Amino acid sequence: MESWDWTRVWQKSRENWHWPLLPRPCLSTSETPGEFPFQNYRITLNPQALNLGPLYLENLFDHLIVHYVFCPRSLEVAGSLALAALKGQSQPESARARCAVNIFSDIVVDSFRLERSADDEKKVLMGWERLAGLGQGQGWELMPLDRVILGFLREFWGASLPSCQRPEVDLLLRVFSLGIRDTGLWKRQCQETARILEQFMPGILGHGQVRCLEILNGSAHAAPVACAASLDPGRYEEALAVLGLKGDLKRWYRDQSYYIEIRELPRSRFESHPSGFIKWRLDDPCQELDVSYSLSMSPYLIPGVSTYKREQETGPMAPGHEAVPDLLIVLDSSRSMDGPKIGTKTHKATLAAFKACQYAHAKGAEVAAINFSEKYLVADWTRDLFAVEDVLVEFLCARTHIPGKAVLELAEARPGCLILCITDTHIQNLYQEWNDIKKASEAGKFVLFCIDQAYKDKHVEETLASLGQVYYINRLEDLVSLVVDVTGRAYAGESFISSQ
Repeated sequence: MESWDWTRVWQKSRENWHWPLLPRPCLSTSETPGEFPFQNYRITLNPQALNLGPLYLENLFDHLIVHYVFCPRSLEVAGSLALAALKGQSQPESARARCAVNIFSDIVVDSFRLERSADDEKKVLMGWERLAGLGQGQGWELMPLDRVILGFLREFWGASLPSCQRPEVDLLLRVFSLGIRDTGLWKRQCQETARILEQFMPGILGHGQVRCLEILNGSAHAAPVACAASLDPGRYEEALAVLGLKGDLKRWYRDQSYYIEIRELPRSRFESHPSGFIKWRLDDPCQELDVSYSLSMSPYLIPGVSTYKREQETGPMAPGHEAVPDLLIVLDSSRSMDGPKIGTKTHKATLAAFKACQYAHAKGAEVAAINFSEKYLVADWTRDLFAVEDVLVEFLCARTHIPGKAVLELAEARPGCLILCITDTHIQNLYQEWNDIKKASEAGKFVLFCIDQAYKDKHVEETLASLGQVYYINRLEDLVSLVVDVTGRAYAGESFISSQ
């Protein structure tokens, strides 16, 4: 088939599905290093697919397009299906879960296409019949997994596919008895599909990446996955591994922080401005008399009769441009913060720090960070957000010794910077470092978030209160919203949050 022919087939498939905005496929070539470095950016065709004819190629394009527009469509849905597949397996393993997600999404996609029209049904059945080797003498050596799926589709679609007498066919029919259009059932259906098929894997079916729009567009390594908010780091990494992506602690925090909203409420300033003319009277200040306008109205200046002044009105004006303060995060990662698990002090504090840094960075500020325990890590002032996040995600897990000198050096390097210090206040060297911390609070605008008020030290609390704005966190779930609120107000036109 000539090269121009397959491009016409591609355009026909796009037309079939209302012209989705997908890039044109490319032909695979030799694996020369650097020749095609971004293989996930688009559909890649191999010569074997071209040799199967235009109808088969149209079926292939339709199938892939419906993956990107219907199931799983987004990385978010793909992530939820990956978690469901892992949950359905007795021994969760990324490769098997990926296979289960692919098989499930293939069933959903082709069932959706089959119901659409007679032409779509013809193309769908042609593809599955070729897999089964019917009518074309292909002679496939089907694996048990493939026989079960073909037997299930025979009953589910009423198609002329090979039958299979195994009880798993009936189980799959029960799983899909309510159809495939209710997306709310997908996670449960995918979980049960993975459970039923686990003993048969691998087979011909289910190979390759989970196909979703972000992977096609090459953005899957940066797109956020909202399910991170409900998963511990280890489980999160497993879910992303099913999608062929690398999930680490930094991405775990970044994905959660993406869905936290900082609302900007800029404070308007009120200014007076001249409006219309009113009569000037003898008891008004002389400088308010508009002599030129008065003489233009009458050659005689008669107070209160032919004398005029400009009336002044006061109204809100758009806030003027103010310098953006740089941001310094001072984060406690001592043993008492409990480590990076869902719901711990470390989790909430690091999540809040990530969001504050991202927001300040987006506003044009430079950011810096100190992660402290008995030792400490420093990210100097930079516009490299990833370098700061690398420091914030570390959990040092020792005693709580705040590095006052390091805080002071960074604060004095950026006078007027915003300093957000998040700690459970079990600081054991506070008085030794007090002079440096006090000077740092004078060099910048200091906001302290004190967690764990149930075990607060009264003397430490009274001492910290003199540094600047201090928030005492009685409920850990309030920490993120308080940090977000302070950051939003600090960068939204206010001079700063006044101390109470």
